[in-house]
Amino acid sequence: MKNIIGLLFLLVSFFSLISCNKDNDEELIEEKQYEFSSIMWALQEGDGEDLFEIKTPEQVFRNTGNTTKEIVINSSENVEESSQFFIDENILPYLPEEEITIAFPDVFELLSSEYKYFIGGRKAPFKNEKTHLPPDRTITETISLAPSCELRNSSTFTMKKIKATYRIRFVEKEGIDSYEKEGKWEGVFIVFESSQTVINEIK
Repeated sequence: MKNIIGLLFLLVSFFSLISCNKDNDEELIEEKQYEFSSIMWALQEGDGEDLFEIKTPEQVFRNTGNTTKEIVINSSENVEESSQFFIDENILPYLPEEEITIAFPDVFELLSSEYKYFIGGRKAPFKNEKTHLPPDRTITETISLAPSCELRNSSTFTMKKIKATYRIRFVEKEGIDSYEKEGKWEGVFIVFESSQTVINEIK
């Protein structure tokens, strides 16, 4: 009987030790802090470039005064460029607290089936949501509008949507551990604008 009790005691102690070690390992993993190291880009299945058009609302300007009025038309302020990373939800809890900004490939011709780095250029936050970006270039036009005249301007923007695959690498702060993850990215950008301006006399 004493032997059986002793054996049971040893088994309970053994499993308790295993449980403690497992908890400690999980705590160590959770305590690790990682930082962004590098990112590479490539074209994989489902990636590519698509073109589409956006028509902006008509802009109307009226000069009811007695002198010529300078009208500045900036249709691009009504068009949004954007960047969106699709991030594996399993790595979200381990991302660094500080915001990461990533250089992205806004020129489709630079991408290929082989992973490569992109240095410099435009950047966007590494977020699992769409980020609106300021236009890469501002398209403005200044027109002199005579008295008692009305100006109507309408614009059509040709846009491009780029879909690509990224491979991002994080390294442990003050450690040797690291991990890599792949995900999808989508960017929308202005290609060019075509506009039509009509000036009529106010009757």
